Amino acid sequence: MGFQDLGCFNQSLLAKQGWRLIINPDSLVGKFLKAGYFLNGDFLNAIKGKHASLVWRSLVWGKEIIKKGSRWRVRSGMDIDIFKDRWLPEPSNFQVTTPPILPGTFKVAMMRLNNGEWNKALIEYLFNVEDAKDILSLPIGYFDHDDVLLWHFKKDGDYTVKNGYKVALENRGFVEPSKPGPIQQ
Repeated sequence: MGFQDLGCFNQSLLAKQGWRLIINPDSLVGKFLKAGYFLNGDFLNAIKGKHASLVWRSLVWGKEIIKKGSRWRVRSGMDIDIFKDRWLPEPSNFQVTTPPILPGTFKVAMMRLNNGEWNKALIEYLFNVEDAKDILSLPIGYFDHDDVLLWHFKKDGDYTVKNGYKVALENRGFVEPSKPGPIQQ
């Protein structure tokens, strides 16, 4: 079948289930898991917890692949934290490398002018040259559309097990379960 690492393949399959939770949070399974594990948050920021079920521990393990290969597509910019979220088109980490000047939460929407264009002067002042170039290269989204999580390694932005498996293989040393995954037990 051509698998180099069955553990990575298992993790990429679990990531697909996690991706479905992100894309369709109102599904029956999504509502059930939200009520039990991330009531006031979302799947990407949910933690494993002390008394988590095997299913939940497995999904959290799979989520590590999603974190490695996903980023936000800027539309309104209202939901994306400039310094915490992954939103730049640079696959090394998809995050701003410039340290924040002030403490607090700053949203991407704060860097846009009233007409929707990027505030180029502000961006060039606040960020290093590489970050500013990446930010200014992003297409401008519409203020009335929600920001969308996308899978960076596929043109249509949808996660596939094949692409997730590649990311898992590339990050084999970094993406390890805190406890053995379902196949490894």
